[in-house]
Parts: sequence; C-alpha cells; structure tokens
Amino acid sequence: ATTAPAKGKIQVKLLKHVAGTGQAGEVIMVTPAFFNNKLRPTKSALMITDEEVTREQTEAEKKEAAEVQAAEELQAKISELTLKLSRKAGPDGQLFGGINMKMIVAEIQTALQDDIDYLSHKGVKITELLDEDGKKLPGDIK
Repeated sequence: ATTAPAKGKIQVKLLKHVAGTGQAGEVIMVTPAFFNNKLRPTKSALMITDEEVTREQTEAEKKEAAEVQAAEELQAKISELTLKLSRKAGPDGQLFGGINMKMIVAEIQTALQDDIDYLSHKGVKITELLDEDGKKLPGDIK
C-alpha cells in the first residue's frame, strides 16, 4: 500500500467514493482531522493497519490465481469443442434470423454440461464461419 507514512498522517481504507480523495477499496494516507471530521461521520473510511493491507492483498492474489486457473481450464475445454448450430435457411443458404451470443453460450454450456452460471457473464468472439462441408464462408462477422 504505502511505504514510509507521512508525518502526522494515518492509513485508512475507503468504503465508498469520496470526491477529490479516492475510490472505494483504496488505501490512502489522510490527516487525523480529515478522517475524524469528514470520513468517519459519513462512514466513508476505516482505519487500517499494514498487516490488514498485506492480508487483503494476499487474499486478492489467491482469488485472482484461482480465477485464472479456472479460466485456463475452461479455455482448454472450449478450444477442443466443435459447435453445430442448426437454423432454417433459404434455398441459397441464407439464414432466416441469425445466431447470437446467447445461443452460442447456451450451446457451449450444453456441450460442457456446465451447470454454473459462469459463461453467461462472458462474451463470445466469432473468428470464422464454416459451412456443413467445413469450408470457410465469406462475409462479415460482427
């Protein structure tokens, strides 16, 4: 968080946004008067020790590492996956309607038997379209 504390300042963690001071979750150094007169009465900040800052950083790093590992496992599963989406098409192969992100995510969840809601909060980027013969289709991808 901070290195050598400034003379006469205390370390606080902001609980909500304070204009001109910082965002919620930030650990900052403020004067005791500012803390007592503005931050404490509005319950905008709490005093925090260096040990608590270190513990919060360690917990955040562990949580981030777990999320990265879960994402990499999911990426490995999805990269091996081939999706087939059936839709009505005209005689020249033009789709009636389209295929949107929600349809793709639902198909991925079905293919992976994914009962968690993790994928519904993610986006999908389509890099290429293939026809039933495996040939790349021309056209724009949005």
